[in-house]
Amino acid sequence: MPQLDRVIIFGQIFWLFFIFLIAYVIYTHFILSNLLKIFLVRWWKLKKDIIQITLKLRLTNLLIDTNTQLLRKIYYLTKSILFSLAKKIKQKSYNDPKLVVNDLNLLIIQISLETALYSNKSINKSSTYSYWT
Repeated sequence: MPQLDRVIIFGQIFWLFFIFLIAYVIYTHFILSNLLKIFLVRWWKLKKDIIQITLKLRLTNLLIDTNTQLLRKIYYLTKSILFSLAKKIKQKSYNDPKLVVNDLNLLIIQISLETALYSNKSINKSSTYSYWT
């Protein structure tokens, strides 16, 4: 067979390895470097997004905790005002209904002031919490 002749086969093997070497160098230098750059950019973007998500999650948890603590303080303060005013009303005479109405008005005013000062939610005219006002 003329393809496997000893004189011709060494030249064929040389050019085969030479063409594969050139193809390998072109592939690694141009194509793989661009792919590696794309993967690196994607990795950096993912890392940045993950860091932003974790920071937002921590900030959200911190804000929820602080708001919960503030709402507990507002609740206990309102509860203590109600109990103290209820004791005052109880200690006063039951024969004077005008005095009881004045104390209830004072109670409503104090609770409204405490809610307005210590809460970011406001009470509208229908006596419900409104998230939009």
